[in-house]
Amino acid sequence: LAGAGTGKTTTIVGYIAWLLNTGKAQPNEILVLSFTRKSADEMSARIQAQTGAAIRACTFHSLGLEICRSSTIANRPIIDENVANKAIKAVFDQLLATSIPYRLLAFKLMPKHLGEKYAAAARLENFRLPVKDYDFNQYAQHLVDTAKTIIQQMRSNNINVDGMRALNRRYGGKHTGRNAEMLDLIEPLYRAYAECFRANNGIDFPGMIVDAIQCVKTGKYRHEYRYVLIDEYQDMSRPRYALIRALREQRDFSLFCVGDDWQSIYRFAGSDIGLILDFDKLWEQWGETRMFQITTTRRFRTSLIEASGDFVMADPSLYVKHLHSTNEKKDYSLKALGGKTPEERFTVIVEQLRKLPKKASVLLLGRYRSDLNLITGQDREGLFRCDGNSITFLEKPEMTIEFMTAHKSKGLQRDFVFLLCCSGGLKGFPSTIPEEPLLGLLLPEVERYPHAEERRLFYVAMTRCKKKMFFVVDQTRPSRFIYELHDRICPNIFRGVSLPPQCPMCGSALTERHTRNNPNSTFYGCTGYPFCTYVKHIR
Repeated sequence: LAGAGTGKTTTIVGYIAWLLNTGKAQPNEILVLSFTRKSADEMSARIQAQTGAAIRACTFHSLGLEICRSSTIANRPIIDENVANKAIKAVFDQLLATSIPYRLLAFKLMPKHLGEKYAAAARLENFRLPVKDYDFNQYAQHLVDTAKTIIQQMRSNNINVDGMRALNRRYGGKHTGRNAEMLDLIEPLYRAYAECFRANNGIDFPGMIVDAIQCVKTGKYRHEYRYVLIDEYQDMSRPRYALIRALREQRDFSLFCVGDDWQSIYRFAGSDIGLILDFDKLWEQWGETRMFQITTTRRFRTSLIEASGDFVMADPSLYVKHLHSTNEKKDYSLKALGGKTPEERFTVIVEQLRKLPKKASVLLLGRYRSDLNLITGQDREGLFRCDGNSITFLEKPEMTIEFMTAHKSKGLQRDFVFLLCCSGGLKGFPSTIPEEPLLGLLLPEVERYPHAEERRLFYVAMTRCKKKMFFVVDQTRPSRFIYELHDRICPNIFRGVSLPPQCPMCGSALTERHTRNNPNSTFYGCTGYPFCTYVKHIR
């Protein structure tokens, strides 16, 4: 059980060196699994450099492909995900343009104002899609993107449309009706996706693990591993867990895993935090589990360790860890920057960049990619040049600046980090965009603690810096996480940055408003309206 910056990869490399040096295992008896090709390649290189041995380090999908190809489905090609996604989009667009029932269904699943705007006209055969309507384009794209995600999760969980309908009847609850309509929308898209790999007798990435499990269970693939090591275990999904379980049931091995429950942030991709929190119970039939903690971080300073640890450990379901730093400098490594408007927040970012060393490495983090608009949308004087995620501050061209979302930043570190999105609202941090209920039937159950995964994602963002972390606070509508830092954890970082009153019901910001028919009557209303209707009269 590790903390941020404590050397998870170093631990795995050291364990392998010990296995080899003590003669407990030969190189061909060791398998290392990671979640990205980049991390697997880095692991291979570090093992080779330290031990001189060529150890198999690969992703779960690489292992799955090897298993599939070594069995009776040896020569099946991998289906390009882009090709499959284009097939889904093509069918969606065609049905939207030519099928009146499908079109009406799509509008019904979009926000109410769009349905009311177009429902009558959409019944006509000569109806033309409102392709110049920004809202329509956004929500149509959102629908097809959601459909793609659901189809991928259906394949990962080995469930077809009929299986989903049965699941919905059993567990859909108050969302059963919407889920049934969503499945009607998805069914022809699922057929188009399935046809993509059937036509080519191919293997798709989402279904690859499912196929591999079957190959192992039926004995079409046999392994000789005695030691299996898994990096970033907090990212495990149920299908990946089932694959490792099938391999152990075929021929047992010692399982050594390294992970950090505080950094479990990929539920939308199927990761299940319960697999690390309940590790001992899930593997108890193979023997006793021993847990060790790696708690010395070389990345950031004590002040940031204390603040980030207090913040994330507010969730009582997580393991308690007390990290300590090799960097004992006492200067405070967090600071709040504030502004009531985007222009003001842009200005304070620029002022802060001017104070940083000219060769500093800087990371601009957003909750969503659209958060980069705080830089690009306000840069009226041309202070920045953006090339994808790479940003040049023209006053200090030697400064290395990158933008990425908090999810993409996991595992990285830079000297200085600016968290651009410290706002409330749907696309705030925590995000409050509601999950499509049908997708919820395929993913691990939502945790009971409010905004549990968003809290861990905020922790990941907090722990990317080596020197200083800047929270860019929207002072008209601050994030409820910012209130928490201000009120409970590190109030001294908010010098000069005041916050409006906080709603006692939902945690959003309150804003001063006037009664419509009486300008002399003032009240506080919740910025979370209409989801929260809290009101406090002032006069």
